[in-house]
Order: sequence, then structure tokens, then C-alpha cells
Amino acid sequence: MTIDVFAIVITLRQTCVKYIADLGALAKTNPISAITFSITMFSYAGIPPLAGFYSKLYLFFVALGCGAYFLAPVGVVTSVIGHWAAGRFP
Repeated sequence: MTIDVFAIVITLRQTCVKYIADLGALAKTNPISAITFSITMFSYAGIPPLAGFYSKLYLFFVALGCGAYFLAPVGVVTSVIGHWAAGRFP
């Protein structure tokens, strides 16, 4: 995911994007890159059908499997709070 984001940003920097605010018009100027960038960001956030969700889920199951019964729920709660705060306070 990190390589994907850096590749998109480097490619776009050579053409039309100089500042982060320029990504707002990316859907009009380069829709394929906009879709790829959006999917990657949703994966970073851990939205369910994407790879980021499964990596978080696997991490929580591993934490439960090795006996970190306090750490796994704390991770779930902080993940939910992080998603809530990102949605409420952009």
C-alpha cells in the first residue's frame, strides 16, 4: 500500500499535482489514479473488503491467540475511535 501511494504521488507530481489540495480535482483530471488512490486509502483505513481490514483482523486474532486478552480489545476500541474521529472531524 505504501509503495502504491508513493508511486501515485510521484507520478502525479510530474503532471498536475503540486500540493495536497490539488488532489481534490484528481477525479476530473486523472480518474484511474483517483480510483487507485481512493482504494489504497480505504485499505489503509481498514474498510472491510480490502486488505487493510484483513490485516487488522489477523493482528487481533494473533493477539488473542498469544494470550494478550487486554491488548486485542484495546486495539479494537482505538481503531473504532480513530475511524469515528476521522469521520467526524476531517
